[in-house]
Amino acid sequence: MRADYWSEVSKAQNVQFFEGELPAHVSVFGVVLGRDELSVYPIGAFELCGKAAVYPPQTLNPMEDELFMGTAVGLARAWDKTGVITLRFAKQRDGGDFALFDVCEEIGDEAKHLLTMRDLWNGTGASFLGSEAEKPAPELLELQSVGVSLGEVLYTADSVRDALKMLPEAAQAVMSGWYGRILHYEG
Repeated sequence: MRADYWSEVSKAQNVQFFEGELPAHVSVFGVVLGRDELSVYPIGAFELCGKAAVYPPQTLNPMEDELFMGTAVGLARAWDKTGVITLRFAKQRDGGDFALFDVCEEIGDEAKHLLTMRDLWNGTGASFLGSEAEKPAPELLELQSVGVSLGEVLYTADSVRDALKMLPEAAQAVMSGWYGRILHYEG
């Protein structure tokens, strides 16, 4: 991440930029977008829980979801490159304050997984970007399944609980908060 560049972009967009170690009382949410010369395309969002990522985030209310996506689109429009970008935000668990804290200008695991879930991954990048685009710009509707990933491995299912149950036992054991309750619910 080019911290100085993104600090300036954030400041220009009136978005808080967080530097340093994340405190324990924050949750991490990410937004993945594609950008070409014409537009910005929201590919999807995720939430980190321990070492796992959940697609789409399950603990945001609709207003927070729209706020993160709108903020991410604004930041991506100000980006000086094209391609796939992942913006990660830190949000207070018991409040609405949030800040941009990490930007990945390359295709990381979360971006690859969201592109895969949308059938937009061509093996090396987004199938709708670049000079030899295989597909037209996507119409990005709601995801048809729930995904959970642990590094390079993606698990998909029809429900969050079913996807979480696909994680290795070690990853399930450290699930906390809302995801831990869903995973271990006995009803």
